[in-house]
Formats: sequence, structure tokens, C-alpha cells
Amino acid sequence: MQLFQWVSVTLVAHTAVAEAKKPKCDKEFSNRVIFTPPEGSRALYPRVAELSDGTILATVSWKDPNAALAYFPIYESKDHGWTWTHISNVTDDVNGLGMWAQPALYQLHEPFGKFPEGTVLASGNSAGNTSTNIDLYASLDLGHSWEFVSNVARGGRPNTTNGADPIWEPWIMPYNGEMGVFYSDQRDPAHGQKLCHQESTDLLNWGEVVNDVASLNYTNRPGMTVIDHIESSGKWIFVYEFPERAGDLSYFQNTYPIYYKLGNNPFDFRYSDGFPLIANESTGNGSPYVVYTSAGGPNGTLIVSDGDTQSVFTNNYVGRVDKWAMKQQPGRAAYSRSLLIPKSNPDRLYVFSASTFDDDPEGGQVPFSVTALSVTKLLADGYTLDDF
Repeated sequence: MQLFQWVSVTLVAHTAVAEAKKPKCDKEFSNRVIFTPPEGSRALYPRVAELSDGTILATVSWKDPNAALAYFPIYESKDHGWTWTHISNVTDDVNGLGMWAQPALYQLHEPFGKFPEGTVLASGNSAGNTSTNIDLYASLDLGHSWEFVSNVARGGRPNTTNGADPIWEPWIMPYNGEMGVFYSDQRDPAHGQKLCHQESTDLLNWGEVVNDVASLNYTNRPGMTVIDHIESSGKWIFVYEFPERAGDLSYFQNTYPIYYKLGNNPFDFRYSDGFPLIANESTGNGSPYVVYTSAGGPNGTLIVSDGDTQSVFTNNYVGRVDKWAMKQQPGRAAYSRSLLIPKSNPDRLYVFSASTFDDDPEGGQVPFSVTALSVTKLLADGYTLDDF
């Protein structure tokens, strides 16, 4: 564990360097390329984290055709997303399976156990023919190197058939001195799939499984948790996809309709009802992502992305079910897009895109890219699908 012996020196040194290199670009742009996968591979499921100094880290699920095992490449931008540098890889150090899919990133804003404020966490699904593993890694040098911390949960081999027992799709979210790792879980024989989380105070030891969405209908497969805080109301919002059964058409004539819950804290969503996110008489389809920004009016704005629609969904009434609207924007449609509102500019929205779920890796290469927009302009219908 030599990595942890130089915590304070490393964090201070890297923070000082980062602060000396102030970002230089603060303009709107669309589909700025971070990384283009080589022929025969594709990038999916982008995830991002803004560090305390304004640096943005971004990663994606990708299988390097020249590597024996998959890893999560980490890219860094210090100029508001305009340019990107590959700084490290999150690799599987314990299972011999690779970091196969579904990355997650988060920077600590308070100490957890021996991990100081400023530590960057990464999670994902280390999976193969034997098991699925939601593991946690830590970086004490702002994403430049990584070390294994703990296994949060373990399931069976990848298999989306009800009755199989894998786990999927981690999301990292702290609350009130505890860290939550949320994920999709097929291990419970009472549910084809449910959403749950486990909590820890030290990132090493994890508590019991707590259900977040567990339907009485066995065939239901809620999935893909993403959570954010609605600062204007003090509530939290939890978005997820909610198919009646995998692949079946829903009431909304799509297969993975988007639902959401509102709650008083992120660890108690089991007590909240779920609502379909409806705009223009329909709902998004699959892999939702939500962010809150104080821009857009006295209540701020909720912005939700889905896996099929290039447009995004907005709500200026702290999640009222009848107040969702669809807004066009030029960022590419993609499976499990990621959204980011930077702390220094609530009017700025980043949309991170990669491949769609059905893109053929043997077809044209789809880049991992980012689009930067104005929330005010978005709400005023100021964008088209092909701006810039």
C-alpha cells in the first residue's frame, strides 16, 4: 500500500500545478472529440467527474483490441472540455477479468477512513465468464494512478435473463458521512432485477444490501441508477429505466421507459413512489442521466438525458410530473450519455456521448465526445440538433 504513504504531498503538489494552469476555453461547442476507438472496437457509457480545481476527468467503457483485458481509460481536461489528455487507465488488479463495463467516477469532498479529501474514486464492473464484480479503486494524485480499495459486491457471470444472478451499473454517491454505491442486482430470487445500494464509512467495509426499487412484479427490471441533489428544494432525484420485462414494448411504445423518484435523502428512496418522466406524451428510452443546475429560474433546472433521444428533458419545477419539456441540442445521441454542470458556471451544460447500444463496432467509428451548451439558451429553444 505504498500509494497511501504519500497522500498529502501528492495531493498538494498536483493541486498546486493544476491551479497554476487555469482553463483557457469557455465557449459553446458540439461533439468535440476526446478519443476515437480504433476499427473493430467501440466506446460506450461515458462517465465524468469535475475535480475541486475545475479539472474534468472523463472515462468510457472500451475494449482495447491490443490489450488482453479491458480497462477504463482516464482523460483529463483543464480548459473547459476543449482539449483532452489521456493520463491513466483503471485496470483490474484482483480478478483477472478486466474492467469490462459501466465505469463510475467521484471525487471525495470529505475524508473517508484513511482516504483524504480530494481522493478520486473509480468503480465499474469487473466481469467475465465466472462473475460480475463491483470493485472500488482510489487515486491520490487526481487520476494519474490507481490502487484497488475494496470489493463492494459480487454476482454471477454476465447474463440478463431473469433468474440469473449478475450485478451491474454502479453509481457512487455519499451522504451524511457515509458512502453509497448503488447498483442493479439480479441476485435476489424475489426479483428479476432490482435497484439497491450498500453503504460504508471507510470505503473498505460495506453494509447490508438496501433496496431502492424492488417491484412486486418479478419480471420488472429497473436499472441504471443516477442520482442528483435538487438544491432549491433540498430533495434528491433518482432516475432509472423501468421495463416491464427486457425487450417488451411499454405503454409508451418503447422498451426501457424512464422513471424517477424524489426523496429526502439518497439512501431512503425505497420509501418514495416512482413516476414516468413524460414530455410530449412520451418518455425517454433507457440509460437515463440527471443533473440539477441553479440556472433557469428560481427553482433551478433538472436536465435528463436518455439512451435514444438526441434532445434532453428539462423541468423547472423541482420535478413536478406535469412540467417536463423536451429541448433540442446538438450533442450526439448515445447509450448512457453523461451530463455535467461545472461548479463555477451553473449556466454551462456538458453532454458526453459515445456509441449507441446498437452501433456496430465494424461500422464507422463513433468517437467519445463532449458538447458544451448554455442552459439559458437550451431552455429558450435556442439550439437545433445540428448546431455548430
